Parts: sequence; structure tokens; C-alpha cells
Amino acid sequence: MAMEAITLSTEVRTTLGKKNRALRRQGITPIHMYGLNEDSLSLQADGKELLTVLRAAGRTTPVTLKVAGSKDTVTIVREIARHAVSGYVQHVDFQRVDVQQEVETPVPVSLTGQEEAPGTAGGAGVVTQGAFEILVRAKPFDVPNEIVVDCSGLMEIDSAITAGEVPLPSGVTLAGSEEDRIAWIQPPRVTAEEDLVAAVEGEEGEEGEEGEEVDSEDAADSTGEGADGEEE
Repeated sequence: MAMEAITLSTEVRTTLGKKNRALRRQGITPIHMYGLNEDSLSLQADGKELLTVLRAAGRTTPVTLKVAGSKDTVTIVREIARHAVSGYVQHVDFQRVDVQQEVETPVPVSLTGQEEAPGTAGGAGVVTQGAFEILVRAKPFDVPNEIVVDCSGLMEIDSAITAGEVPLPSGVTLAGSEEDRIAWIQPPRVTAEEDLVAAVEGEEGEEGEEGEEVDSEDAADSTGEGADGEEE
């Protein structure tokens, strides 16, 4: 179960476009609120307070925007724009949500039990994570902060856990594909590379045994070039 909504104090923003740079220099970050068939609002918030909220809420925990002179609104973080060089938060989009209606949102995935998986015994294989988030559907306050996937049941090489096999909390359903592989066991990297080299060498040996000559016109066709070296 997600924590209670975090709050963020905001004000209506009248500074738009390139003038937002002046706001940022003052430690104020432009934000935008939209959704639920209501007019979008250009808002602003204290940059430090906003960062604290973003760290606590992530993309899953509801944030109640307290707009000066208006009603409080429950939202979730949708987009975070950052400076390409410094990484500073430049702008944030919040989407209004109805606390009684389900929303679709990605939830971070973390793995546990990798070392206990029988398929990794004696260095036979390693657990590989294929997806780092799962798309779920739930009411805003039912969205979990993260989903922990237990890998201790992976028995052998190529054993996998798919999204459809991951237990979800009450009130939460899978919104993405059930076939997405969350984690699986694969051979150690060195073994995999050795197998690849052996396979390539084997193919080269077979080609040598055939002793077939490659016609010059076929070679030209295989490269997509004509006899004069120009692309066709």
C-alpha cells in the first residue's frame, strides 16, 4: 500500500516561455498540472521543496498540490524535464487523478533471492534482470512504491520469471504484457562467449569443407552494390 499523499505548496505562474529562466535563477521551478478534463494550470514551486517531494514520491506516490487561492488537487508525477548538462530539474508535469478511479503507472522492480536460486549454484548461472519496472493498474493510493520479485525459485539455466507470474498487492493488477521477462538465469558471461566462439569457428570449418567458390556477381549482389561499385 502506498503512503499517504505528499503535499506541495504552489502558486499560479504568470511568467511563461523564456522568462522562466529568471524564475529558476530565483530558486523557483515551473510546473504544470493537467488532466481530468479540467483546464491545465501553469504553476510554480520552491525548487528545494519540489526536489524533496520528487525524491519521496517518485512516479507512484500521489502528490497533493496545494494551489494558493484554489482547491487542493491529488496528482501523480508524469514528466520531469532536466537540464542536459547539469541535470537540474527544469520543469515538472503533474497529472490530476481521481482517487476512486484506477490509473496505469509503471512501478520500479527490485530483485531478491538471487544467491539462493538453485540455478546459480556453483557458478552454473547468473540471475539477469530484464525489466526494471512493471506497468500496473490501481487506484492512486493503492499503487506500491516498488515491486519486489523473489528469484530464489529459479532452478536452472533459462529459468525465467515473467510479469504474469509476479504476485501483486491487493487492488493492483498487471497492465502490461504477461510475457515480459522480469528475470532469468543465463550462463556466466565467459562460458557464453566461449560457446559463441566455438560456434563461429565450427561454421567457418563447415564452409571450408564445402569448398564453394563465391561468384563475383553474387558477392556484388550481397553487398547491395553493382559491378561498378555504385549502390543500386
